[in-house]
Amino acid sequence: MIVKGILNIMSKLILCIETTTNICSVGLFKDSKSLVIKENYDKSHSSVLALFVEQIFKETKFSIHEIDAIAISVGPGSYTGLRIGMSFVKGIAYSLNKPIIPIDTIDSLNTKIPELNYLIAIHAYSDNYYLQEFKDKVKYGELKFISIDQIDKNKNLYGYDTKKEKFIEIIKPSAKNIAKLAFENYHKCIVKDIKLVKPNYINPIKFK
Repeated sequence: MIVKGILNIMSKLILCIETTTNICSVGLFKDSKSLVIKENYDKSHSSVLALFVEQIFKETKFSIHEIDAIAISVGPGSYTGLRIGMSFVKGIAYSLNKPIIPIDTIDSLNTKIPELNYLIAIHAYSDNYYLQEFKDKVKYGELKFISIDQIDKNKNLYGYDTKKEKFIEIIKPSAKNIAKLAFENYHKCIVKDIKLVKPNYINPIKFK
């Protein structure tokens, strides 16, 4: 029964979307393997997101109606990126009657780290960051919203920073990372009632 369940998950067709930073990454995955990935790095999510999805299904033998679910990175991250990605995904899910797989952005970056003890930081805006500590590869303490001066730069620090601070080892947010967790946690994370899926803003945006 366990083997059969694993095979059923692996045979799923999942559209994966990452828009939490300046990177817009969209990919179609089957059997946990990438079929097509489209990426853009200039914050033009609203203009390229629908285009990428259209191109992906034109380049494959599949129809968007055949997908089993849509996986979306739900933050923390850019307020604008989260809002655009979430609105787009909910629109598709509603029109196609498909479930959503919400994936924590910190968890998606964590799939690429070889260390045991470290910090993951994601640039929010100005000099502010979202910061999560890990001990023995497990989240330790709460996710923090802090300034750059509050980050312990003596610890192993990974993440994504549009400011390109040299003390952070960069891991680019990608649909590939979202796909990995979506397939590994398909039955545990899938949400059929799309109203329950919400972005993780953590801290309200302050405009100066």
